[in-house]
Amino acid sequence: MPERTWKRWLNSRGPGLGARARTALMNELLRASAADYLLLRKLRGYQPGDQVWLLRDYLDYLDTHGFTTITVANAMAWACLPAHAQSRWHAERLTVLRLFAGHLHASAPDRAELIPLGLLPSRVVRASPYLYSSNQVEVLIAQAGTLRPVLLGHTLATVIGVMAATGMRTAEALSLNMTDVDSELATIVVRGKGGRQRILPVQASTISALAQYVTTSRAIMKPSDNALFLSPAGARPLANTIQQAFRRVATACQLQPGLGQRKPRLHDLRHTFAVNTLIDAHRSGTGIDARIAALATYLGHGSPIHTYWYLSASPELLHIVSERVEQYAPGDRS
Repeated sequence: MPERTWKRWLNSRGPGLGARARTALMNELLRASAADYLLLRKLRGYQPGDQVWLLRDYLDYLDTHGFTTITVANAMAWACLPAHAQSRWHAERLTVLRLFAGHLHASAPDRAELIPLGLLPSRVVRASPYLYSSNQVEVLIAQAGTLRPVLLGHTLATVIGVMAATGMRTAEALSLNMTDVDSELATIVVRGKGGRQRILPVQASTISALAQYVTTSRAIMKPSDNALFLSPAGARPLANTIQQAFRRVATACQLQPGLGQRKPRLHDLRHTFAVNTLIDAHRSGTGIDARIAALATYLGHGSPIHTYWYLSASPELLHIVSERVEQYAPGDRS
């Protein structure tokens, strides 16, 4: 519908168009704008993540309350739901909406107010990750192999092994294709956040484990596409399905978080890989800055700043760093 047409319709006073109809039309226009906005971000290499359902939830909120435009007031009211949620989550909800409102305001300022920065506190307080021992990883892999359907067990067991060996994100592991694994060069092509691609050199044992998985999984189910990892239906597994299966496995293994730690998550295999890499570097006398720069590239971090956080993620790593500081600090510190 051309803009001048719907504007004329909205302004008309005919018997067929009441307040409810005007509200419904404006809401549909906002939904169309949200779809265009998400498509534009996708074309620029961004992954939608939670934005899709959050924007849909906000537009449902507008519809329920009879609002026809995005305002700072109704944006704040929606962002602070549910009231018992952490302030960080409220801030994340408002950030999603602020970016969309800014996009829409540029072309239709009458439909969206600009939402200022800093309206809600967004300081990130990171809980300590659960760091797995090598024995715990082996137990998790063995327990995953007992899951049913059998293919789900094989898939989760291999995903655990690959993430423990490479530090991949869960989504990166599940998005691997058959053609991403080069057995001759012992490398894996990984597509990370923002569409960034990197090539990871891996151990021969990792390549061997993947080859074994391909043989076993294809004997159980014929794949429907080029995906490396398969669901019991033969398609690429969904992240939620794999994460739920991992939680069942972790519960069966009776893994208990320590004080201030998260409950064991699949993603914590990535944190474990990073921390162990830095511990090995310290023990071997390798310069921490050089190793962090290399690790940031290997993990696909946009900046080494995100990698330095791992220095505080492990008591053992903090102790090693403190010892180095004491060793090289000049003068008497007593």
